[in-house]
Amino acid sequence: MVFLFYLNSYTIRGKYKFDNANSGPSFWTIEVLLSLLFFSIMFGIRYDVGTDHISYLESYIWKMPISKNEPLYNGIVELSHLLNFHYTIYFGIIAFLQISFFFYAFKKEMILFPLLIFFLFTNGEILSWMNIMRQSVAICIWLFSLNYIIEKRFWLYIFWCLVAFLFHRSAIILIVFYPILRNGIDYFKSIPLQLGLLIIAFIMKEIFFDIVMNFSAVIELYTNLLGNEMYENYYNIEDLLDNYKQSGGTGLAYLFGIAVNVLIILYSNKLKKFYNNKRFNIAYFLYFVGILIAYLFPIGFISFTRPFRYLFIFEAIMLAYFCYYLYKSNNVSKRLIMTVVILGYLGIFYLSQIFANADSHIWHQFYFQSKNILHS
Repeated sequence: MVFLFYLNSYTIRGKYKFDNANSGPSFWTIEVLLSLLFFSIMFGIRYDVGTDHISYLESYIWKMPISKNEPLYNGIVELSHLLNFHYTIYFGIIAFLQISFFFYAFKKEMILFPLLIFFLFTNGEILSWMNIMRQSVAICIWLFSLNYIIEKRFWLYIFWCLVAFLFHRSAIILIVFYPILRNGIDYFKSIPLQLGLLIIAFIMKEIFFDIVMNFSAVIELYTNLLGNEMYENYYNIEDLLDNYKQSGGTGLAYLFGIAVNVLIILYSNKLKKFYNNKRFNIAYFLYFVGILIAYLFPIGFISFTRPFRYLFIFEAIMLAYFCYYLYKSNNVSKRLIMTVVILGYLGIFYLSQIFANADSHIWHQFYFQSKNILHS
């Protein structure tokens, strides 16, 4: 994280200004290429980083299917087998696709790269990438495709949504965003409205048990879309309720995240005025809807929020936008807020490593450090 942060700080230092975003330096600089390569190597040679990593590892080694007939993902697996690639190269290819599409999605806002990297790690998004790998590739492809909504190039947007669909079936739902986002409308101008909706989300969460049975039809539809043969054992009402009952409390990290999101809402109109473009309006809409959904469902109900995972990445993105705005304000109080936010997320990230255990799937270790039988 530190290396990538520094490398991308060097990329834009002295030669890039946000106000000149459409005519910045070439995306394919040596620093960006090194970043993509370094990221791919580090997460290609990882072991047990991400809850599903071992499942993907076993499926690759023993040539067992793990996808739901998603052609592009299966094509990467088959090509890797055909070329007799070590599984670290296979994981490196997946990581390369993730980080490449993510970076390229922000090629006109390269000034944000250091902060995007920082919050990608400290907000926990990176663990999601290493866990739900197929869907995370689809998410990053979709992020890139949003550029075509901004440019109102409908068929190119549809094309890239279909590419994402070929990595993960759930991406088919992304097509509906084109008519919603094509004009870059600011749907949430009123701060009191946003705060009211946030309060309603928390209230709905408290009465979730009373209404959860009404979601059974939606869950059935979603499991059929993803592949009923695998997901029916994880996405039914009974298992979802068990997941919730076994989950822990909120914790200070959760409350800190809520406080920061409230701050972003309070500053939202100033942020929109500062960035003043469709790109930010779209990002803010997806961010706000994402946090509403995240706060609507109880902690521990992660599996049920899976269809909305495409929106959750915008929290890390909005944190980058927010901190860049605070930094550029040249205001002492705003710089102080930025410092608190950055140190807060850095502290949460650091403490998550300290208090983790060997079964947490978040400690970074290299594949050659493991004594698992798979490596014998």
